Amino acid sequence: MRYQTSGGGWDGRSVPPGYGSGAPGVPPQTGQREPIILRPQGPLLPAPEGGDGNDTLKKLGLAGWSAIMLIPFLILLLIFLALVFIGRPYIVHGSSMFPTLSDGDRVFVVPYRGNTTPDRGDVVVLRDLAGTNEMLIKRVVAISGDKLYMGNGEVVVNDQFRYKSSKTPPQPVTELVPDGKLFVMGDNEGHSYDSRTFGPVEQGNVVGKALFIFWPPADLRKL
Repeated sequence: MRYQTSGGGWDGRSVPPGYGSGAPGVPPQTGQREPIILRPQGPLLPAPEGGDGNDTLKKLGLAGWSAIMLIPFLILLLIFLALVFIGRPYIVHGSSMFPTLSDGDRVFVVPYRGNTTPDRGDVVVLRDLAGTNEMLIKRVVAISGDKLYMGNGEVVVNDQFRYKSSKTPPQPVTELVPDGKLFVMGDNEGHSYDSRTFGPVEQGNVVGKALFIFWPPADLRKL
C-alpha cells in the first residue's frame, strides 16, 4: 500500500499510518528521503571518584601535611633567631639625636659580638641608666682611656675630636674615661640627656650598635 504525502505526490515508499500527522513521537513529513546519520561514540570513562583537591590531599599524606604544618613554626623560629643573634628594630623617640635621627625613625640594632666593642662615632642603644627600663640612643664620643676635656663650650677628646657643647662645667675639666666605660652624647647637644649629665656609662649597658635607618623610606640610610 502507498500513501500520498502532504505535497500531493508519491514518494515511492511505504509510509506507516499516522506519519506526518503531528502525533507525539511521529516525525513530520518533509517530502524528501530522510538520511540516517550514525555518529561514533567515544569510549566510556569511569566517573572520577573525587575532585583535584581530594586527589592532592591523598597524595600529600600524613608526612606531607606534617611538613606543611612545620612551615609557620620554622618562620617564627627564624625570626626569633634573627632577633637574638642578628639584631632587632628600635623606634626613636625624641629629638636628642637630630639631625642624624628624627622622632619616629626605625633603626636596626645589632649587638657587639666576639672581640668587637663600641668605638668612637658609633651610634649605640643604652639600657638601664637610672634603674629604669628606658632606652637611650646616643653617639659614643670617647672610649676607655681617652683624655676628655670639657669647658669653654666644647668637649674635646684626645686634643683632636671636638664637639660643641652648651652644657659644660663652670670650670674646665680634664679627665680620663675609666676602664670599661664610655662617654656618650646626643647629636642635638643642646637638647640631649647624656654623659655630660650622668657621666660615663658602663660598657655593659650597651644593647648594640644602630646600623641603619629602615623606616620611613625617605630616611633610609646607613648610620
